[in-house]
Amino acid sequence: MLSCNQNCIAPSLSFDPASENITETPGEVYSIKIIAEGGEENIKSIVIAKTINGTLDPNLISVSGNGAKKKIYTLTDSLRSNQGLGEVIIYTITAVADCKHGSAYTRKSFNIIAGPSNVKLSLIGNSQAPRVYNRFTSSFINNPAWDLQNIKSKFAADANSEKDIVDSVNSATGNPFASNARWGSRNGSLFVKAFGFDFTNASAKSIIDAYNAGIPGSLVSLALNDIIIVKIRNQNKFAVIRIKNISDDGAASNEDFVFWEYKLTQ
Repeated sequence: MLSCNQNCIAPSLSFDPASENITETPGEVYSIKIIAEGGEENIKSIVIAKTINGTLDPNLISVSGNGAKKKIYTLTDSLRSNQGLGEVIIYTITAVADCKHGSAYTRKSFNIIAGPSNVKLSLIGNSQAPRVYNRFTSSFINNPAWDLQNIKSKFAADANSEKDIVDSVNSATGNPFASNARWGSRNGSLFVKAFGFDFTNASAKSIIDAYNAGIPGSLVSLALNDIIIVKIRNQNKFAVIRIKNISDDGAASNEDFVFWEYKLTQ
């Protein structure tokens, strides 16, 4: 609140809902009532500035008070459908008094935080991929790692920062494979086994809720039909994985692999 003249009183400013931090889901429309009230002074204007992830939107909203002691303006907006989880929109509201001399205003902010959506996610995978092969593979075409975020196979020469999943078979020789199948990561990704998880109807919200209900680890053992949730690079992006097959071609070879399908949050 600021008053530049003791004879001019800054207006009060409040919001409905009153919370300064509101979580909404991508694509969702929301409305906030902005209430400016003058004492002795009328309301000259309400000015609304919007900052998205630290970048100021050049299009300010300015609403005239129309000479009233009280002005209520309903701000209606929405998050982008591809808004990233945890991203923040800050609205800074300035209510200006209609002073005859000097100036007086009150300024407050509230945040809209992008939360996880309940929308059913699409499936990633086909009859050939994704696969991660035994880390002892001798074939240059069989990938022992995977980039979940960019949906790409990864090899020894690729940067560790891109390896969300790496084969970490729990055997010094790589065999037997199926009974010792295990994944790790090279970039801080963490794993949770989600028993009883509804993979078919998986949404960002159900994935994150299941992850938060589990105990994350840097290694995860694998079995057929397991559901694994991955916090990718230990940041605000997640994948849920269903193990479709663990192929063990015998102790004489290291061309074994894990075959799966997955769904990815924004």
